[in-house]
Amino acid sequence: MVGEWTGREARALRDAKRMSIREFAAHLGVHERLVSKWEAGGARVRPRPVNQAALDTSLARSDDVVRARFSTLLAPAGDADLLAFVDAGIKGTVPEMMSERELIMAAAHEASEHAAAAESTNVGATTLAQLDADVRRIANEYVHAAPAPMMVEMLRVRRRVYRLLDGQQKPVDTSHLYLLAGTLSGLLANASTDLGYLDAAGEQIRAAWAYAELSGHNGLRAWTRGMHALIENWSDRPRNAVQLARSGQEFTTPGLARVRLLNIEARVWARLGNDGETDRCLRAAEVAAGDRRDELHDEIGGVFGFPEPKAAYYAGATCIQLGRADQALTATERAITLYTSGPAPQRSYGAESLARVDNAAAHLINGSIDGAANALRPVLGLPEDRRIAQLGERLVDLRRRIAAPGYRNAVEARGLDEQIEEFCVATAALGARPYPAA
Repeated sequence: MVGEWTGREARALRDAKRMSIREFAAHLGVHERLVSKWEAGGARVRPRPVNQAALDTSLARSDDVVRARFSTLLAPAGDADLLAFVDAGIKGTVPEMMSERELIMAAAHEASEHAAAAESTNVGATTLAQLDADVRRIANEYVHAAPAPMMVEMLRVRRRVYRLLDGQQKPVDTSHLYLLAGTLSGLLANASTDLGYLDAAGEQIRAAWAYAELSGHNGLRAWTRGMHALIENWSDRPRNAVQLARSGQEFTTPGLARVRLLNIEARVWARLGNDGETDRCLRAAEVAAGDRRDELHDEIGGVFGFPEPKAAYYAGATCIQLGRADQALTATERAITLYTSGPAPQRSYGAESLARVDNAAAHLINGSIDGAANALRPVLGLPEDRRIAQLGERLVDLRRRIAAPGYRNAVEARGLDEQIEEFCVATAALGARPYPAA
């Protein structure tokens, strides 16, 4: 394991894999110029965290010969003579500059030194338990807290995880730390989205995926794919979103993870105007619940959960996209009722507020400006630091409906439009680029 990659280690890995700069760049999914920059800088250059994770993955998936070659390339100069023997393989001859006994003893010393280092660890059960508790707390507090202050806490905990990963621990604990890094990066992606920074959210979610791969955790793989699908959909790339949602389903069994991904896919198909695919996903979601519990979606919950009120909110949003006002009213009213009558710590102000906006849209489709105004009243009273980016954009869409000929001359409609305009002036995502409703 490499504590922190620099250009020196990256060059050693490329040489160990016998790849050209072009091949190595394609292998990692980066530009050739970036690989050249790493190698030119040597030990002074440190790749970004997402590329650190990509290098970790590449090394972890290498065969024993490549790993041995990599270790030897980074070994002190006195050990470099072993490289020729390692490259030659078992049937190779002992290098002339070393006697057979020297080679065997060098190999034995290397094994004992590595084993001694492997036995040491910088993380214990108590530390991991505390980090698990931190992630659970943040994921659950986030649904009823302002996003910006919560990001500070997410970063604090993730930096602690990064510092631990720079040290030495048992492989099972390293995997646990990668899982923690992935969940925290996912939380940061969610917060970045709520604040309107979709590019940053995309970078965070790609890092989360890399950590999910390193930890081998299917629950995180599935959740990350779903979050990435939402980001792509909001970034005007709905077809990419469909592929990501479907990809995530490969890592699920019947349960909340699959239900969530099918609902996300349905929302994207609805945006594309495909009634058939939308209905297929909704029907599949109805029978996908199962009784198997998932560590991330069921045990941690919060941002990672997909409880009944959130499923109802998603159904309402999907129906609004297709203009199915009556179905949207039923679904959003159920979501609102479940949120308002449920436990306060589990009441997601963001999802509830978005459900209320969709409820208002359904009322407008049905010709009721009073119904829309009643639905929006709690939303328009939200504090500025809880006015997430999705709310602003959905309300912009609502204003388009209010501007339709049927409402243009109505006094009540003008009053509601003015309230929405005032609300959108000051939001948690002030100055962020608006993006299409989803």
